[in-house]
Amino acid sequence: MQPKGSVVNEICSVYDRLSDREKLIADFVMANQEMIPTMTTREIATGSETSAATVSRFVRHLGYSSFSSLRQAVQLDNGNGSGSRFDAPITVVSIGAPKAAMETVLMAKNQELFDTLELVDEHELVQAVKLIEKSMSIVFGAVGNTIPSCLQAAFLFAQLGLRTHCSPTTEAMMLETLSLTPDDVLLFISKSGHSKRLNKMMDNAIDTGASTIVITNKPDSPLARRATCVLHAAARDKMLNSDLPFSHNSINFIIEVMFLLLCSDVPSFRAQAGLLWKSLGDDKGVEQEII
Repeated sequence: MQPKGSVVNEICSVYDRLSDREKLIADFVMANQEMIPTMTTREIATGSETSAATVSRFVRHLGYSSFSSLRQAVQLDNGNGSGSRFDAPITVVSIGAPKAAMETVLMAKNQELFDTLELVDEHELVQAVKLIEKSMSIVFGAVGNTIPSCLQAAFLFAQLGLRTHCSPTTEAMMLETLSLTPDDVLLFISKSGHSKRLNKMMDNAIDTGASTIVITNKPDSPLARRATCVLHAAARDKMLNSDLPFSHNSINFIIEVMFLLLCSDVPSFRAQAGLLWKSLGDDKGVEQEII
């Protein structure tokens, strides 16, 4: 069984699959975490303008056996700080209160990173780093607004002397997977793990014997279930904006940790950094090599 993050993380992970009535409950729970441990099913139903039956369906949708279990999980979150600072999160994200909006976003992102720390399996993380380090090349797969995160990761890893390939479109990424070898790594960044195009890329990688790494918010997704290793990132987008996914905060956190782990383990890192600064130093305002 995959480890659970905070209740808010679980809600954000399934938010798009909830019914409209269940989303009302989700919004109510996220906005009133301090109160939830002392409330009854009927009180939550009244507060969210739904029904007790809908609350029960919502609880099951999150994967909890009972409302009591959900209540205990929220209480635990409040006790360890995962939710105690979110008693009024959404209402302050307003152009009329920019400072409060900044504080809300900061708290949400901070807790998202703590959730990710709990969710990432350290053995999977080390395995992913080792796969990248010994690969002939690292190819990236993503769709939509996740592609920029792949481009950033490709640039970071390339600074270490690793061969990276990140095409600017999903279609071009698909073509690259047709020429993978067993010595290559295909690194997916996918919040949902349900993209048909990415799953087709996974088919190609498996056919060629290439190793695969998936960074995702959904470790039980079709893409993640077939990966060599999976890195589970938390998500709190829906807490701040329920309409559109917009943040890659936790995904970028994992990428940066992988980069730093590679820095500590790649033997030629310092020499490679010296070459990089020799090439780019003037452009960066550095008069000479720093290493």
